Amino acid sequence: MFTRTHRVAMTSIALAIASPSTADNVVVTIDESTFLQRVATAPHVRALDDRARAAHAAVGAAAVLPNPTLSYEREAVPSLDAYDDFARLGWTLDLAGRRGLARGAARAGADAERASVDHAVLALQLDARLAFLDAVYTREHLARLDDARTALQAIVDSLRTRSAQGDASSYDFDRAALELELLDDERTTVRRELAIAQLRLGGFVGKPTTPHDAIGALTLPRPLDGPLVPARSDVLAARARERQADRELASARRTWIPRFDLVVGMKASTSGPADGIGYVVGIGGDLPLFDRGGAHAAKARAEVKRWRSEADALALTATAEVEQAHRELALRIEQAEAYAAGPAKRAGDLQLRATVAYREGDRSILELLDVQRTAREALVHVLELAYLARRAELGLWRALGRTP
Repeated sequence: MFTRTHRVAMTSIALAIASPSTADNVVVTIDESTFLQRVATAPHVRALDDRARAAHAAVGAAAVLPNPTLSYEREAVPSLDAYDDFARLGWTLDLAGRRGLARGAARAGADAERASVDHAVLALQLDARLAFLDAVYTREHLARLDDARTALQAIVDSLRTRSAQGDASSYDFDRAALELELLDDERTTVRRELAIAQLRLGGFVGKPTTPHDAIGALTLPRPLDGPLVPARSDVLAARARERQADRELASARRTWIPRFDLVVGMKASTSGPADGIGYVVGIGGDLPLFDRGGAHAAKARAEVKRWRSEADALALTATAEVEQAHRELALRIEQAEAYAAGPAKRAGDLQLRATVAYREGDRSILELLDVQRTAREALVHVLELAYLARRAELGLWRALGRTP
């Protein structure tokens, strides 16, 4: 007798042979562990990592000391045949510490970008897990419809033979044949959904034209017990942006302290009674008359307030989402267990009894087909409830800000 694993494998082989594919009719089978490993090295994840590395490189750029300046000048009076040569070395002194604050702001910005990337990578990983779950669910759905079709096909074949022999009415045969055609149409819909789900898996691993068939069984998740504290990267990113704006605010408040340009050098002169060599010393800087940093400070202050409020709101939202997702998961599991033990079991028992009664002539073909349809829908609904519970579990992990 074939097990569910055998039926799933046989359905996969049949689809790979009968269904057209965009990559030379090749369907790659893949388990969830291998799938997630390939997702972790897919181009989407590499692009996100490159974004974080680019932000980290900005920290070094902000910490670089300014280059000194070197200049040469000649002052000459051609009619007097006199000239002075100057060689100057200049360097800007940041006495206000703005370079250190800029480095701190860049580091906080890099932390924010890293946290944003982590949040995006987590969303991608959970989307990939959800896509794999969709593929497994659609596969299991098709397998259950195939099982139901086998039983229904046997009834249609029996009625066709009996109708030809005059032992059954043509109406019974046509009614059963119609039920089979409706079931085939439902299977066609699920096959289409499965084909799209397989291509989605290929897209996640960087092979969008190659369908990937998910290997796995769909089971009910276990409830998550204990304290569930969210650790959301989007909250960390907002906190880091707040620190970045705070550093920028401190720098803007020091704009009134001018930057000093220190100049030292040598002078060679021929303008006197004799040639001479001397030195040049100078100091200069900007005068904060028109820009004392008030506008930049106001902007940075507003950014600090904005990111603090956003981080607080995100933290509150995360707590609410965790509570809601946790409750939904518990209720989904409870519903699935109750349905499997109640209506689904009763529908299976009724199908067995109706089949025996029909063979003994105590039930009509309409009653048998009705019971079979109800039992089939019950089995599919058991699968759907498990699928929805798994989706709720992934929703809880998304709210917590981490993966299983």
